[in-house]
Amino acid sequence: EWRQVGGNAIELGADASLKFPSFLIPFVNSAWRRSNNAATDLNISYNYQKRPLEYSRTIASAGINYSWHKQGSRFRHSYDLVDFSYVYLPWISDEFKDYFLNNQSVLKYSYEDHFIMRMAYNGSYSTYRSNRPLSNYYSLRYGVETAGNLLYGINHLFKMQPADDGSFRVFNIRYSQYVKADFDFAYNQVIDPNNRFVYHAALGVGLPYGNAASLPFEKRYYSGGANSVRGWAVRTLGPGTFKTDNTYIDFNNQSGDIKLDLNVEYRVKLFSVLEGALFLDAGNIWTIHDYETQPGGLFRFDTFYKQIAVAYGLGIRLNFNFFVFRIDYGLKLYDPALVGQDRWRVKPTWKDDMAFHFAIGYPF
Repeated sequence: EWRQVGGNAIELGADASLKFPSFLIPFVNSAWRRSNNAATDLNISYNYQKRPLEYSRTIASAGINYSWHKQGSRFRHSYDLVDFSYVYLPWISDEFKDYFLNNQSVLKYSYEDHFIMRMAYNGSYSTYRSNRPLSNYYSLRYGVETAGNLLYGINHLFKMQPADDGSFRVFNIRYSQYVKADFDFAYNQVIDPNNRFVYHAALGVGLPYGNAASLPFEKRYYSGGANSVRGWAVRTLGPGTFKTDNTYIDFNNQSGDIKLDLNVEYRVKLFSVLEGALFLDAGNIWTIHDYETQPGGLFRFDTFYKQIAVAYGLGIRLNFNFFVFRIDYGLKLYDPALVGQDRWRVKPTWKDDMAFHFAIGYPF
């Protein structure tokens, strides 16, 4: 994979995997093997990023994944037994350090060399039946991920001493410690072969603890974009009432530890492969801790509902069955980053209140 951004920034990536159509694990009895469809994936990946005005970064990963489902069951399971990632930053510009990586910045740890050793479970369930295409159905996706606990336990078991900054390390590299949980629900209300409503809700929460003051940047949530609140471009919404002073996308500070998405979409088949859609989106992200560099981003039970952004819009889709090409046009209706009556965008402006999205596949 090769990608160039803005004529200067470069990103290179490669990955490889080896899949076995069975569990590569001992002590699994033959009766279980016969009643379950299982697979084992061994995977490695490498990613290199160079942003000449900011930093260069490499991410190397390797892991083992098991996936299975019982024959005839609607549940699907996936378990990352172990997944290692090493994030290495050989160079960061002085300007980037001064602006984003000061002592108060939540992002300081994310732009230091760090190590992630994680485990994760993900599951799904669907009531869709191909022989009953006009029946209503729903789907669930859920998962939990944790990192750093085994290493943290080893450090304390052997009474290892922390580094000068108070963190424990492996080969002199700081490691992440956190837990994340995600839940996603979608309900399809089928009116007839050409019309349906789709209702969607998603919630994600990540909590750093122990050896980490914040989630790694690559594990933090962001809002806006083609699969979220579509009145905002990707990574331009939140956290909370936070509003950047920059004229460009502040992707570093516009990330958080909690994410909420609520969506309703009406889909209609027009003719041949052409489909149309009307949608209403709501959501935002928030932080677990009150970070100085993200004012207004803290999640509070008594105020978060006032900070839920709302957008509406329409879309055009080309459904070729094997893939869907999608264009969505979103407009802001309620912007929590503004003050007073300005939050309600009854007279949206072209520059600030609209976003186009091009994507493959349905948003949910």
